[in-house]
Amino acid sequence: MKHAGSTDRHTRAARPLVVLALLVALAACSGPGFRGPARHVIFISMDTARADHFGFMGLGDTETPNLDALARESTVFTDYMTVVPTTLASHVTLLTGTYPHTHGVARNGFTVHPANAMLPEILGERGFRTAGFAGSFALDSRFGFAQGLEHYDESFDVLVSPKGADQNQRTAGDVTDAVIRFLDGRSVPRNLFLFVHYFDPHYPYEAPEAFRAERGAPSDSIPFSAHSLRADPNVSLAAKGRWAERYEREYALEIAYMDREIGRLVDDLRRRGILDEAILVVTSDHGESLWEHGEQFDHGYGVYQSTMHAVCMIRLPGGEHRGARRSGVVASIDVLPTVLGFLGIDLPGEVDGEAIALDEEGPVAERTRFGQATKPSRGLESNPQWTNSLKARCIRRGPYKLVQTPYRKSEEFYDVASDPAETRNLISDLTPEMQTTVDQMRSDLEQWTLSADPLPSRFESSQKRETIERLRSLGYFD
Repeated sequence: MKHAGSTDRHTRAARPLVVLALLVALAACSGPGFRGPARHVIFISMDTARADHFGFMGLGDTETPNLDALARESTVFTDYMTVVPTTLASHVTLLTGTYPHTHGVARNGFTVHPANAMLPEILGERGFRTAGFAGSFALDSRFGFAQGLEHYDESFDVLVSPKGADQNQRTAGDVTDAVIRFLDGRSVPRNLFLFVHYFDPHYPYEAPEAFRAERGAPSDSIPFSAHSLRADPNVSLAAKGRWAERYEREYALEIAYMDREIGRLVDDLRRRGILDEAILVVTSDHGESLWEHGEQFDHGYGVYQSTMHAVCMIRLPGGEHRGARRSGVVASIDVLPTVLGFLGIDLPGEVDGEAIALDEEGPVAERTRFGQATKPSRGLESNPQWTNSLKARCIRRGPYKLVQTPYRKSEEFYDVASDPAETRNLISDLTPEMQTTVDQMRSDLEQWTLSADPLPSRFESSQKRETIERLRSLGYFD
């Protein structure tokens, strides 16, 4: 929900002297550091990680022993949804508690307006030292994502190439190594905020050779890109099916590799004494479509469960309330208010989510949550109110989900509790009672859509220019 004071949020960035004065005053009375129920706050983010590929979710057979063990020490939200299936927009939502049509980041490549109150800024104002580690260029500091982070490590070593990575990135092993080196180089502060982003499950799915050999996986790379596989008229449907299975195995292998490296990081944090004095959030920014609903090995085009059903667990200091599993819809907008609520810190003036009590068990109170796609971009971003207004969107309430795709003029209705794969569109076969439910959800989705009030943002195209120059230097362009 929006809080009072939203009408003047666009002027927040224009008041630097007031903000500076408040920070100085706060620092003067902050004493030796924040003394709430947790000394540290840790966020571990897993890119492109769908919920049914984790053992602790009980939905698949991917091996994730380290995260399964961590889940046993945490509260797991079994019906957690992202509100946007694209990396940058989703992470800004995670760290602001606001929908994209509030924070203004429509998709990857757009800039984060400084008027957004990001979690590292909020905690930094209370004496936390802050550090972040990015796994991919999608979270590069040039987009403004590093607001409030004193130390931001974005040392990518896998660069964009014609046949390989689709954006600059680094492996999970390199991310974990970077965090450990950082912690080795200094004493642990009284209060630490740590943000760690792992990118590995993102397409193309290529786990490191050493890990592949460990797992007995084929060492040869997949000869097709996912896009050419589905488009090639010379590849039979049966062959495409076999390659689709291979892609899914490769995706699962990336999840398993990331699990090992997250386990190594958590072990290091435990050894240093950081873990048991921290509130730890482990989440995924969105899932991945594995040839469902016409979206092959990608995300961002639709708002189906394959990309919207994500992962979230929260471990409290000392593993308090360990093993709780909370059903009911919880969304990425709810994470920031939940963490601040646990810490006893007031919310900033503009938050769309609601706090969840972490000392309770059982289903969370029913809440209505919305989601919106970010693709396609070409020809669909002309609405002056909000860039994504013509793209797919959804509303979740209890077990029900209404999906609208304005540019296709289509509407779908699912009971995701009984049909999690969304194979049965019920929109044309509604009982009178269901019709009433759909009518109300349709009205609420329309009101939410019209409520868009985004902070200004612009598309930052510098990676495209850099990529062209890099490829030109390699002889790919005249």
